[in-house]
Amino acid sequence: MRTTFIFLALIISAFTVSAQSNKFTSAMLANLELSKKAQTIDEFQQLANNFARIALAEQSEWTAWYYAAFYNLVINFQDSDAERKIKYVTLTQQQLEAGLKVKPEESELIVLKVMSYYAEMAIDPMKGMTLFGEANALLDKAKSINPDNPRIYLEQAEAINGMPVEYGGGMEKARPILLLAKEKFDKFVPADQLAPDWGKDRCESLLAGSQVNE
Repeated sequence: MRTTFIFLALIISAFTVSAQSNKFTSAMLANLELSKKAQTIDEFQQLANNFARIALAEQSEWTAWYYAAFYNLVINFQDSDAERKIKYVTLTQQQLEAGLKVKPEESELIVLKVMSYYAEMAIDPMKGMTLFGEANALLDKAKSINPDNPRIYLEQAEAINGMPVEYGGGMEKARPILLLAKEKFDKFVPADQLAPDWGKDRCESLLAGSQVNE
């Protein structure tokens, strides 16, 4: 009889875990679908809030923290007020740290953290003296974890393109890395339906622009 009760308890537990997983996936997919139409700060704010709520409800998953941070970073890039931009970058970094606690060796989280450093430097260029080195170290770490992640090379190229030519920047220096990113994007297959899958259009647009300027 005791064996029967244990068996039933295991079945009930398995069904519960499966239901929670399905609920999480459904909520994530619904918001990822909403993201395809989002254009305004208010819409991005709704997405960031929704993903943050999902992350708090399902704390064993890193993807919800990723998208919450991603859309707070998008808001930072769209907002023009310096104080609000700082607030969104800070929130982005806090959410990324929460995601990295769940999956410390996730290259996608690391790439987004690098982007948050770039955003922080854009607000306060004086931080570039310390953050730029940290960003490069993180990109190297991301490459060691997953050298086939195209977003690593896209963000590296974006940073180089944004630097003054006299400091080793500009499109001429960025273009070979963009071409590498393009090769990676052409072969890239997301790990699953919730995994990040952005950046190819941006990469192709930058490459097209570099050809125009030649």
